[in-house]
Amino acid sequence: MLAHRLALRNLLRHRRRSGFTAAIIVSTMALLTCFLGLSDGGHQAMIQVGVRMGLGHLILSQQGHAQDPSLERLIAKGPQALEQSRAAAGTLASSVVPRLRFSAMAQAGAQQIAVTASGVEPALELPVSGIADARAIIVGYPLPVPTAQASPGEAPARTGLPPLVLGERLAKALDVRIGDRVTLTVKPLGGGEFARAAFELHGIFRTGIQELDAFWVELPLEAAQQLTGAAQGVSQLALYLEDEQQLPALQLQMQPLLEARAWEAQAWTQAAPELNSAVAMDAAGMALLMVIVIVVVVAGILNTVIMSVLKRHREFGVMLALGSSPGLIVRVVLLESLYLAGTSLLLGLLLGLAAHWHFATEGLNFREVFGTGLEAGGVLLPERFYSLLKPLKLAGVATLILLLTLLVSLYPAYKSGRLKPIEAIKHHA
Repeated sequence: MLAHRLALRNLLRHRRRSGFTAAIIVSTMALLTCFLGLSDGGHQAMIQVGVRMGLGHLILSQQGHAQDPSLERLIAKGPQALEQSRAAAGTLASSVVPRLRFSAMAQAGAQQIAVTASGVEPALELPVSGIADARAIIVGYPLPVPTAQASPGEAPARTGLPPLVLGERLAKALDVRIGDRVTLTVKPLGGGEFARAAFELHGIFRTGIQELDAFWVELPLEAAQQLTGAAQGVSQLALYLEDEQQLPALQLQMQPLLEARAWEAQAWTQAAPELNSAVAMDAAGMALLMVIVIVVVVAGILNTVIMSVLKRHREFGVMLALGSSPGLIVRVVLLESLYLAGTSLLLGLLLGLAAHWHFATEGLNFREVFGTGLEAGGVLLPERFYSLLKPLKLAGVATLILLLTLLVSLYPAYKSGRLKPIEAIKHHA
C-alpha cells in the first residue's frame, strides 16, 4: 500500500507534467478508438457493396469457368445444383443465387453494342443484388418476379415480350426508353447460327460503376436459358453470408460437394482482387496509424518516467538511507507509469467510445466531408459509413500499450532501485 500511496502522491505533486502526458494519451487513444471503428465499418461496407455487384461471398462454377467463362462450361441441371448447394451450405449461407452469364450484342434501331448479359431469378437475385434492385433503378422497375410472388408495385410488360433491365449509360448509347424493344444476339451453346430474341426494356439502373452502367444487361434466367440454348444450365451459384467472417467455414463445408460435382469455388477476394487489395491497403494504413499512436503514447510515458526519476535521485537516496528497500523504489516507479497510462487510456477509451456511438448510429457522410463520393477497387462506396468496433481488437491495443508501458519503465525503475544513497544525496545536494 505504501508504494501505491507514494506513486499517486508523486503524480499529483507534478500536476502539470502528469496532466500534459495524460492529455496526449487521452487524445491519441480517443482518436485511435474512433478511427478503428470507422476503419472496420468502412471495410465491412466495402465488402458488402462489392459482393452485391454481381458477385457473392463464395461463387461456385464448373471447373475452368473462372479462366474461360464460356457457355461450354456450365453447371448442368441448375435447379438440382441449387438445392444441393443449399443443403451443403446449411445455415451458414443466407442465400444461394443461380446466374447464367454470357456475352451478347444488344441492338435497338441502328445502334449495336457488345454487352455482358446476366440471366437471374428476380425473386432470389433482387434481395442480394445492388445492380438492378429497387434502389439502383432510376427509371422504370426491377425485373418482375413470377406472378405468384409479385409485389403490388411492379409494372407488367406492355408488349408481351420478356422484360430486360440495363445500365443508364447503355440506355443512352442505345437511345432507348422504358417500353422500347431491345434485341439480344448471342452465339448459342454448341455453336451454329446466331440466336436472337427481343425484350421489352423494363428498367434502367445506375450503380455508379462505369463497366456495369455501360455494358450490363439483366434478364430472367429462363429467358436467358432459352436464348442461349443452355437448357437448365447456369454459369454460377453465388452464396451469400450474413457475416463475412464465416467465409472460411463455408469454404470448408462446401468442399465435399465441390469434389463430388467437379466444381470450383472462388471467394470474393479472388473474384474481385482490386477490391480485396483496396481493403488490405486500407487495413495496412490503419495498422500503421496504430503503430504511430502506440509509439507516441509509450514515448510520452517514458519521457515522464525518466524526468521523474532524474529529479528524484535525492528523494530516492534519502528513502534508501532510511531503510527503504530497493524493491519499494522499483515498485513506486512502475506504479506511477501504470497509473498514468491506465487512467489516461480509460479516459481516452470513454471519449473514443462516445464518438464511436455517434458514428455507429448517425454514420459519417463522406460526401459532406470530402465533397465527392469514394471509390475502392472499382466499387463506388456508400456515402455514409457506420462505425463498427471489434472489442477484442480494441482490448488488445489497450493491453499492448499497458505492457509496453511496463516494459519501458523497467530500466528507469531498476536504475532507481540500484542507487547508492550517499552518492545520490551528495549529487543532488
